[in-house]
Amino acid sequence: MPQQRDLNRTRERIMAAAQKEFAAHGFAGARTDAIARRARVNERMIFYCFDSKEGLYRAVLAQKLSAETGMIESTPDEDFISSLVKGFAKTCADIDVLRMWLWEALDRSNRKLVAEKERRAYFQAEVASWRRAKDSGILPPDADEEMLLLVRAALCTFPLALPQVTSLVTGMEPLDPEFQRKWRACLEWVGQRLFASIHTSGEFEREQAEDSAGQIRGPIETRHQPDATRGRSVNRSDQQMKRSGTKEPVNRKGAK
Repeated sequence: MPQQRDLNRTRERIMAAAQKEFAAHGFAGARTDAIARRARVNERMIFYCFDSKEGLYRAVLAQKLSAETGMIESTPDEDFISSLVKGFAKTCADIDVLRMWLWEALDRSNRKLVAEKERRAYFQAEVASWRRAKDSGILPPDADEEMLLLVRAALCTFPLALPQVTSLVTGMEPLDPEFQRKWRACLEWVGQRLFASIHTSGEFEREQAEDSAGQIRGPIETRHQPDATRGRSVNRSDQQMKRSGTKEPVNRKGAK
């Protein structure tokens, strides 16, 4: 058992060192001897624990994807605003993984994507969570959950993926606490506007439904005027006759 614990600790040191090396040089540029020096282990231990450099790369990604999937499952009712803010904070705290993905985007060798099956499963879980949010009314019924996931990914990663643009626009680095505060406020603003549009759309739909129901019921019937109204009309006619000197008609039956 102690030997197994030592082996697990060795694996953890190797994976932590590999993450730094892959983030700095990409999969193609990373060297196993450099990873071994970072982890302070014999290079042969890398192949003993992970079989190959690709196996090590896969293990690093699988560990991150597993943690991300666990977060999705633990917060099934998370709203879009919280998802944006937490997603940006997570990316800031673990920027190495973002850099690994950026190195992959720059690789033009058409190499097969490592851990493609695991990554696809993770993104499908994300899409499913947005679909449930749409079904429950949290998101508008016409929302495209796949496109919405891409929007979320862009908002959470762009300032860190292109730090030079962030610096040119704002004069601040993306890891500057002041920039992060302002970006979080911006993400909340974007999310609030999205939900405000959903609320307005819901009110508009309710008004349309009420108007349609009124048309189906038909026009409101006009009620007859009460007797008191007719009495007031007769009194006005008597007053006009007196002013003009016209005599009131005599009831022949009552005349003497």
